Amino acid sequence: MISSTSNRKIKDVIMLTKKASFRKEKGLFVVEGIKMFSEIPDDELTEAYVSESFYNTCPAEIKVRLRRVMHEIVTDTVYAYMSDTKTPQGILAVVRMKKYDRLSGDAFLILDRIQDPGNMGTVMRTAEAAGIDGILMNNETVDIYNPKVVRSTMGSIFRVPFMYTDDLCGAIKELKATVFAAHLNGENDYDREDYSGPTAFIIGNESAGISDEVAACADKLIRIPMKGEVESLNAGVAASVLMFEMARQRR
Repeated sequence: MISSTSNRKIKDVIMLTKKASFRKEKGLFVVEGIKMFSEIPDDELTEAYVSESFYNTCPAEIKVRLRRVMHEIVTDTVYAYMSDTKTPQGILAVVRMKKYDRLSGDAFLILDRIQDPGNMGTVMRTAEAAGIDGILMNNETVDIYNPKVVRSTMGSIFRVPFMYTDDLCGAIKELKATVFAAHLNGENDYDREDYSGPTAFIIGNESAGISDEVAACADKLIRIPMKGEVESLNAGVAASVLMFEMARQRR
């Protein structure tokens, strides 16, 4: 049992939690919580850490999985030190990052500099629910392996393909889809368009919207009509509206 916060393994887990550069260097990230632990694909799970009290009371299926992988039991004090959550559940895992060289399918979401971790997680979870085949992002978008993003995805991070790129417009062309950008200057209401064919939606930064350069890569600018004095929707909400309209049309 690990009882010291100065243990090298404990320090590495904390670095993976706090430093995007360390995550990228190691090709690893941290997942915390019972549900998320249960959803990690076997070939991506490298090791697990459980608090002493959780290990003594955890569900049988969790113990069975723990026996199949490298794991460490740590004191409750050490676990509280490692945890990135306010109410730790007592289990976290170190997971291998996925690498996607290309996206395939006919339904995509494109993110231009989304910054809020909660938005990013919500977008990915909603993308899975709406049947999106992949998410394309520029390098200015928040790190998808940020612990807050990972938690917000509720497991979708393991199932929805995604790619970062330093040439977003170039990558957009490779999707071979009609590209619609959610824009305040949209030419048409979003529900007047046809999304039955290969489709991609661009969603922009929470405060600045879509950059002019990225908007120019779209085939069409579309708008979400709103009443009252509201100028724009939360990025996650806007993405959800568009993705589920596509899903509705395809049903």
